[in-house]
Amino acid sequence: MDLIPSIIRPIIEWGIREELMHGDHTSQFLDGHKQIMTANIYMKKPGILCGIPVAKMTFEILAPESEISILKQDGEFCRPGDVVMTIKAPAWIFAAGERLALDYLQHLSGIATEARKYVDLVKPYGTKISDARKGIPPIRVLQKYAVRKGGAIPHMYSLHNAVLLKDNHIKMAGGISPAVAQLRERGQHTLKIECECETLEDTREALACGVECIMFDNMDIDVLAEAVKIVGDKAWTVGTGGVNEETVVPIAKTGVKQIAIGGIVHSAKVVDISIDIGQLKASALRDIALAQKGQ
Repeated sequence: MDLIPSIIRPIIEWGIREELMHGDHTSQFLDGHKQIMTANIYMKKPGILCGIPVAKMTFEILAPESEISILKQDGEFCRPGDVVMTIKAPAWIFAAGERLALDYLQHLSGIATEARKYVDLVKPYGTKISDARKGIPPIRVLQKYAVRKGGAIPHMYSLHNAVLLKDNHIKMAGGISPAVAQLRERGQHTLKIECECETLEDTREALACGVECIMFDNMDIDVLAEAVKIVGDKAWTVGTGGVNEETVVPIAKTGVKQIAIGGIVHSAKVVDISIDIGQLKASALRDIALAQKGQ
């Protein structure tokens, strides 16, 4: 899935307005700010690259005459020292757009890298990895994009594109059965129902109601394994709740079809990426050399 320019442009424009307000009071008062220069965006740490369209559009909005070369694509694994983009443009835009472009590149690359880590861990078991609904609404479309570039799948984008029956919904309706009955009667017929279950009793009740997907929330491994057996192929199964590097493989071994991990988005560590006009600065070369030794 590619980013649609008309959707991401307002996000970037909002960021530029917040950053510049009524002007850049550093770059635009320097003599060489209109001089045409070339800058490189490069990796300082290894990771899955993500956010190139956002960075590219940032500089194109600031200076439409910019000449931009893309050297690495989103979804590629990049090593320290890899140059991912070069920009030839008026010098002031590098400072004006640096923070916005790099913040998105680092954040989205962190999500993609975290997603790829979990995808690789469960690959032998054929289990799908997804994020959860945890994210930041104004940039959720970018975060979901990064999840995909890491090889995982979004759990859902927002409340409008799925029926997700959680514990508070069940309390509102007075139980799983009445909740499902009300949703079948009143809800949009094209939407599948996903029901959150915490016990084997919940699982049996949801299955009896004919829900298309059951999310097992915070179950112990032995209980989860039994729940997966109960469901079999009668519904899609998702395991979630406190998943980490130590628990994801045991969860996958239960036979659950998908594992939802909120930490892919909300706890992903950024990937260090930087921009320099001309040659890379000495401190960057030092950091890259140290990172290369640590790979």
